[in-house]
Amino acid sequence: MSTDNKPEAAVPKKKFPPVYKRKPCRGNNYVMDLPQHHSNIIKMTEAKLPTVHPESMYNHLPKPVVDITEKPQRYVSKFRQTVIEESKANKMAMRTMGPAKVEVGHVKFLRKPTNNPQTLEKVPPVYLVKKPAVPLQAERTPIETRPKRDFLKTMDSLKTVKPEPAFVDIKGHREILRTSGFVPVYTEKKDYGQIPEYLLKRYEENLLRAEEEYSKLKEMIDKEAKKKMSDAERQSILQGLRKNWNQANTDYQLLPLVMVTHSMLARKERLEEEMTHMESAIAIFEDQSNPIFLPRDDE
Repeated sequence: MSTDNKPEAAVPKKKFPPVYKRKPCRGNNYVMDLPQHHSNIIKMTEAKLPTVHPESMYNHLPKPVVDITEKPQRYVSKFRQTVIEESKANKMAMRTMGPAKVEVGHVKFLRKPTNNPQTLEKVPPVYLVKKPAVPLQAERTPIETRPKRDFLKTMDSLKTVKPEPAFVDIKGHREILRTSGFVPVYTEKKDYGQIPEYLLKRYEENLLRAEEEYSKLKEMIDKEAKKKMSDAERQSILQGLRKNWNQANTDYQLLPLVMVTHSMLARKERLEEEMTHMESAIAIFEDQSNPIFLPRDDE
């Protein structure tokens, strides 16, 4: 057989990467292809910078240049060197749990004459100690006989203690009835509903103080008492007031109708005030029911 009829070698087919196709919608579940899904997640996680308008005035302001290489001088205590020297000076003493050299006085250690043990006093044993003798019959003190007592008489003489009334609730708690609040204790007292003594005493003190103040006020009023104005004086003052009012009224009527200067306005206001004041005074002096008092001559 000839070699020309050999089968040709199989050419390997080119493998293409798998394409993720979008799956159809099934109900409420919608599945997106994975590459698109990953790109959307990356876009969502990226930091979004704030949008700056190109025509903003802040773009034209000079940006401050901060030199990060230079650092401010840090704080250094003035006692730093002193602390370092003190810590180094005390380190050697701590290594031996105390000072290196201990000054010990001159002591004679355990010499022969000084090593005499101290012996304790010899105490005899208990069984060798002699006990005191039993006292004789004549030396014994007579026993006091119990007095005879009539229990019926003693029971009558004793005070009978009455049990204090109490009540017990459903749970078994016992409480004295007198202090429970269910019995009217305070209303049965002798001084119930009466004024306490300290209030009566306070009332008497206030009454005496008020009488003293009234007497002082009466003396002051008597000193400042003024005499009553007579009818003749009242009429003379009333005539003078009316005369002055007529004069002021005449001056007021003679004023021009058109006020031009400030002095004219001021004069008009002054005359109005004087007339108002004199009218009130005339009304007071005309009222006969209102007495008028004058100061005393000695004042």
